[in-house]
Amino acid sequence: MEIKIALAGNPNSGKSTIFNALTGAKQKVGNYPGVTVERKEGFFKLNGLKVRVIDLPGTYSLSYYSPEEMIARRVIVEEKPEVVINIIDASNLERNFYLTMQLFELGVPIIIVLNMMDDANKKGIKINVDKLSQKLGVPVIPMIAHKGKGLENLKKTIEKVIKDHLDTLPKNSFYPEELLAEVKKVESFIVQKAQNLSGYPPKWLAIKALEGDEEVLSFLKKKAKLNDDFLTFLSEVKKRLSEKLGDDPEPLLAEIRYQTIQKILFDTVEWNFRKTLTDRIDSIVCHRFFGLPIFILIMTIVFQAVYNWSTPFMDIIDNFFTWLGEYIGNFLNEGLLKSLIVDGIISGVGGVLVFLPQILILFFLISLLEDTGYMPRAAFVVDRLLKPLGLNGKSFVPLLSSFACNIPGIMATRTIENHKQRLLTILAIPFISCSARLPVYTLLIAAFIPQKKIWGFLNLQGLVLLSIYLTGILIAALTVFFFRTFIFRGKSSPFLMELPPYRFPTFKNIFLQMWNRSVLYIRKAGTLILAISIIMWTLFTFPTNPKLSKDYQTLKLQAKDEKILNQIENEEAAERLAKSYAGRFGHLIEPILKPLGFDWRLGIALTSAFAAKEVLVATLGQIYALGEVTDDNSSLVEKIRKDPIFNPVTATGLMLFSLLMMPCMATLPVIRLETGSFRWPIVVVVWTLSMAWLITFFWVRFLGPLVLG
Repeated sequence: MEIKIALAGNPNSGKSTIFNALTGAKQKVGNYPGVTVERKEGFFKLNGLKVRVIDLPGTYSLSYYSPEEMIARRVIVEEKPEVVINIIDASNLERNFYLTMQLFELGVPIIIVLNMMDDANKKGIKINVDKLSQKLGVPVIPMIAHKGKGLENLKKTIEKVIKDHLDTLPKNSFYPEELLAEVKKVESFIVQKAQNLSGYPPKWLAIKALEGDEEVLSFLKKKAKLNDDFLTFLSEVKKRLSEKLGDDPEPLLAEIRYQTIQKILFDTVEWNFRKTLTDRIDSIVCHRFFGLPIFILIMTIVFQAVYNWSTPFMDIIDNFFTWLGEYIGNFLNEGLLKSLIVDGIISGVGGVLVFLPQILILFFLISLLEDTGYMPRAAFVVDRLLKPLGLNGKSFVPLLSSFACNIPGIMATRTIENHKQRLLTILAIPFISCSARLPVYTLLIAAFIPQKKIWGFLNLQGLVLLSIYLTGILIAALTVFFFRTFIFRGKSSPFLMELPPYRFPTFKNIFLQMWNRSVLYIRKAGTLILAISIIMWTLFTFPTNPKLSKDYQTLKLQAKDEKILNQIENEEAAERLAKSYAGRFGHLIEPILKPLGFDWRLGIALTSAFAAKEVLVATLGQIYALGEVTDDNSSLVEKIRKDPIFNPVTATGLMLFSLLMMPCMATLPVIRLETGSFRWPIVVVVWTLSMAWLITFFWVRFLGPLVLG
């Protein structure tokens, strides 16, 4: 038997922690149909029951102001979960209970979870859980989710509610009789005249109609087929309510909800506020002067760790794929099949998977900062830097998400209410270096930046990596400044963000996120990158019999020693590569890239990176495997280091171009969807390519030679 439950709650209420604790690794992540709002589902077994858990988007209410709010209420009504678990931050009761009141209005079975009870106790908040449960008429479960306390009690309550068919429907007797009487009249009108309510509760529709909820009014008019008589009747009811209770229904209902919450909490909660550890830490990390240096120090440590911790694991993976190529190659005869498997698939996919340790370490550290509660503080600190650009701290979270992948970063801009600020953030995001670019930097830094210490403790390679990321942030800021100055003029909106209490990190959640990310990365390597590697191998290999400038077969027969033979074979491989389909395209675009110090081979690699940024490394691996410039046993780093086209200036120039060039092809449809126009993806492509060429040109021709000598 399968049952369905939904988790509803405010952002930062611990909803994701409870979802992960219930479902573990049995999760799937996608988007709701037609929108780019993330849908998370998971499963767990409960004494013979298979429980499907839907993690609803975090919302403060069930109004119509954001896609998250509308999706949450649609899922509850249309998918009809057997019970809704309403997760509440026990240290912020009044604000969290506003969503509870709206769930009560929806008339669905509810179990309330009071999470973060430890934070409430630290603040001096004492909650009489039994009395609160009695007052509300629904089960109330105290929890400390990040420590696993209360989880078994929650599972038992879910089982009891389902198996014993307990009545956990809230009783809406909280509101004034005058209001309930008018709501009843609207409800009766809807029941009598509406043709199709699609499962929506008439009472909830009546309340939302009185509030002026645009989506509900549109639904009643188009699907329920209520005519103008309903709007006239609704107007009369609103007028009577204003006369009786002294305000319009929308602000009136909000005020009544908060008054109801205050009455309930007055009878069930003791307040004895005191300064907490969170307050004391915030006085330092959010300090006007110390906050920014602390933020920079933390980010520096993160990037140093990415390099220092990952090296041994990367060496193991690199050695494994080198061995695998040689081992499989020994069983295959010379020809197209061996070239496809060894030079195409193993060189391509292996060249990308070798960077998995760095990506996992980066995600581990970012998840650690998120889990402890530092990230909202970082947004608060960065707000002062963003304000002169016309943005605010709300843009920080989308920008930070973009370090993992630009796509969720662009999707996260939906939290920015101001349309201009949202567009500005979307235009800046492509310059934020996503994790897919990390293999490119790692390869080139390993080849041309020495492993040495600065000031005795800082790794030079880590500092170069940090400088690349900071360059992307700087160009993103210049982009925002340019578009803000010349296109998006006007006042910016104020910055309001809740700062959750600090918590000890839940390592189960962190490692679960790392696992999910690693699976996605490996799946990408096994599908998209594998497919592109095969396509690129085909373009590099065919035609198989091009017209060559020399009779290499005769020259090889005349070779006097092994060294001369290797030189002839390398020369032949290089010419065949140059005259392949990919080589011809590379020569076609070479004049555009020549001023940057790049040749036709790098042109091919950069073009392939449009599919996915890490494919650039796979393509370089194939180029050097098929058109050797050194012996077969050299690693890709050694081959690049010995290639005369490369030097520290061109290598850093290639890193810059990879950083600033247009985002991968999967990002452009998301920009189109989020902006509602084809114009903005085109603007992004033109702007990013222009910036990439101009800044790389300036670096390679002027600044790079001065800095790197």
